[in-house]
Amino acid sequence: MAEGLCADTLPGITVAKLGTRPADLLDHAQGYAVLIIVDAVCCPGEKPGSLIEMDWFDPARPALKSEEALSTHGISLGRQIDLGQSLEMLPPVVRLVGVNIVQPEIGRLMTEAVRKCIPEAVRVIRQHAIRAKSGTE
Repeated sequence: MAEGLCADTLPGITVAKLGTRPADLLDHAQGYAVLIIVDAVCCPGEKPGSLIEMDWFDPARPALKSEEALSTHGISLGRQIDLGQSLEMLPPVVRLVGVNIVQPEIGRLMTEAVRKCIPEAVRVIRQHAIRAKSGTE
């Protein structure tokens, strides 16, 4: 999805493509008011292909199917966020914008359902950027 975000100019937003290297997240997380993670997610109970948007630190956020690492990832994004929070390396706001998928697979190409969500994901991210810039995020 990062390619779709890079294709649309988003003022005040830096897009870091982590691919299968979520362990690099903390290298890109400091110095921002808001961190928005955009990825495919498995959120049970949600329709596959739907856009999921949540505050990562909200105690009521739905659990994702697996916050464990896939074999090539080394350490999962969830564990990176936990580590970053414990080391005080994250901004105060961490949001997840994801497309709900049925099952993560290493090397799986972006599906049409994911492609269709990109414009909505860009819209949601723009809204967060505007709120962060105005100090209301």
